[in-house]
Amino acid sequence: MARGTKGRGPMCTMTTRLRVWNLVAIASVVLLAASASASATGKGKGKPVTVSKLEREVDLTSQNLVVASTLDLKNSGSEPLSYFVYCATKIVKDRTLLWIEFEEGDSSGGGDSSGGDVEKLAWTLGDDKCMEVKLSKPLAKNGQTSVEVYEVYSMDFENIPGEIYQSERQMVGFTNFDVVVSDPSLDVNEQTTKFYLPSTTVDYFTEVKPANKVGSEIVYGPYKKGSNPDRSTVTIIVEHPEPLLVIEKVVREVTVSSWNDIEVEEHYHIRNVGPTFKDGFSRVEYSRNPKAYIANDFSLVLPKEAHSLFFIDVLGNITTSNARFEHEKVTVEAVPRFPLVGGWQTHFTFGYKLPKYSFIRTEPKTGSKVLSMDILPAVQGIHINNLTISAAVPEFSTKVGGGALASTVLFTELDPFRLVKTSSGVKKHFFDLFGRPVHTLEMSDISPELSQVAFEFYVKYSFNDILKW
Repeated sequence: MARGTKGRGPMCTMTTRLRVWNLVAIASVVLLAASASASATGKGKGKPVTVSKLEREVDLTSQNLVVASTLDLKNSGSEPLSYFVYCATKIVKDRTLLWIEFEEGDSSGGGDSSGGDVEKLAWTLGDDKCMEVKLSKPLAKNGQTSVEVYEVYSMDFENIPGEIYQSERQMVGFTNFDVVVSDPSLDVNEQTTKFYLPSTTVDYFTEVKPANKVGSEIVYGPYKKGSNPDRSTVTIIVEHPEPLLVIEKVVREVTVSSWNDIEVEEHYHIRNVGPTFKDGFSRVEYSRNPKAYIANDFSLVLPKEAHSLFFIDVLGNITTSNARFEHEKVTVEAVPRFPLVGGWQTHFTFGYKLPKYSFIRTEPKTGSKVLSMDILPAVQGIHINNLTISAAVPEFSTKVGGGALASTVLFTELDPFRLVKTSSGVKKHFFDLFGRPVHTLEMSDISPELSQVAFEFYVKYSFNDILKW
């Protein structure tokens, strides 16, 4: 997120961090159990933890609100500090929390954390939706350590104005964000908040002194304890040159053949939530002065084994697309029948096939089959309001179940921040006698930043291979 940062520094980019989590996501399931037992012995909030310095970086350039924070913690108590409480939804108010992770490392001196080491921290969610975060090891009296927090929230830009001419800039407003952290669980001595903007064109930003704008960055602070401003909620009105797209709904239909392939069909409803045009859309004006905030194509990323691709809408096949079969993936640039301008929407279906051997394994002890695939659909880089995955396994399969592979309470049915539910049913397919068992997973509010995480769903079932003959 911190563009231009060299090395680790106090902050690293969000993308880099997500790639690190990708390597440890499966191992983190073990940490969840350890965290639960640790928090069971350490309930009760107690005194707030001392934060000698807090630095936040807020990225407004992506589809969602990305916040990366560095907390320099100090144990001001007389007993070792084993955990601290972080109330994300009280710090960033009125926005949906989509993802959060904690890492410990880069001790600021005199502490028990090994300098240069970075360790992912386990956490559990309390009844008040605050996170109890377990440190890598207890922090001794007067000890110091550094914890980095990576959060993704819903963005909710406001179009300013709501209608524009096709030749005008697309301006958006970002409102109701507090640049001063006021969390009863954190005793902050000094803090700074830096914004990264989608462009250098800023019509307005709230000045909470000290505040400084340089290019596409705005820095608020530092603010010290006891001298925080009375009003610290800010509004920023800035040009956003990219399309403001939302996937309203995507339904992924996965059908496991009794023989060789897995068929995948993805049905999309995509909307441009940017400002509408006062005089309508002109192709002549678009060809003469194309605006980047008008979406003219979609980027899709498929597994490297994908084949038999197709792209259709209600009128039939769409041939204006280009597929590249690369070493680690298949990328597709799909061009819809018409550009997607503010207020417009489109529906289409994209499909492909995958070989079973790459995505289905057999458990040696039970003989059960396990289908594992990425949760995210092929279209990349767009926030998803509602995602439904329906996996149909071969007819006569039994003991069918599944869900999301999650390392924390997020994306499970206990997730308090989004809808997550599973269901079962039956689907009739070609030549079926009674229908195939279907396991369905439905989720809301999926962030495109999760494309860098090992984020999968699984369906487990029993099937006698003799029946396929």
